[in-house]
Amino acid sequence: MICIDRSNTVTVGLDLFAVAQKHQTALIKAIVEEQIPSWTSNPCFQSASVHQSLDGVRVFTYSQWNPKFDHRSLPRTKVFNEFFPPDSLLLEVTASRSISAEVEIVSGEQVTHLAEFRMMPDNQPEMVKRTSSELERAMSSSPGLLSATFHRSLDGNRMFNYGQWESKEAFEAILKQPGFNPDKPYWEGLARNEFHLYNVVHVQTAG
Repeated sequence: MICIDRSNTVTVGLDLFAVAQKHQTALIKAIVEEQIPSWTSNPCFQSASVHQSLDGVRVFTYSQWNPKFDHRSLPRTKVFNEFFPPDSLLLEVTASRSISAEVEIVSGEQVTHLAEFRMMPDNQPEMVKRTSSELERAMSSSPGLLSATFHRSLDGNRMFNYGQWESKEAFEAILKQPGFNPDKPYWEGLARNEFHLYNVVHVQTAG
């Protein structure tokens, strides 16, 4: 089990992989057997989790490191030459709510929703404010929403919501609510949004 550090005492690394459906399993195997073991030998490593998309075409790792460490400086093993390179970012938490005391990442069938918002850097401060206010509304009006944690990318170009849901059906219900409906969303005019649904397939902590 991993707990998301919501106080920004760590640096968050996010690696987003696009992959052909037939290669998703092989990519996950390479991450679990090659990449993460190399990370754990680094004294700055705190934790990592691996997520596979339900549609089979995405994989991402969510890692936590000692403050100010950039995991992108670490070499990748040769096996990753067989896959498209990931989109790697450094993040910090801007807002987080949960029905429990901690936001826990565990392997299993629980559904993870990763929403990506792309924007001009000038729009990121307003998106931070808007997502923080909408987070309260989502948590109070969405049965099945277990937690939601918004992050901003340190380059200013993106934000991400790491959401945890009891089921795919519970997530789909929020898309019918005003402001969360893709036809007129709360981020309209500020950002473009894309999301995928995932299951956690591996977790690793330091030591």
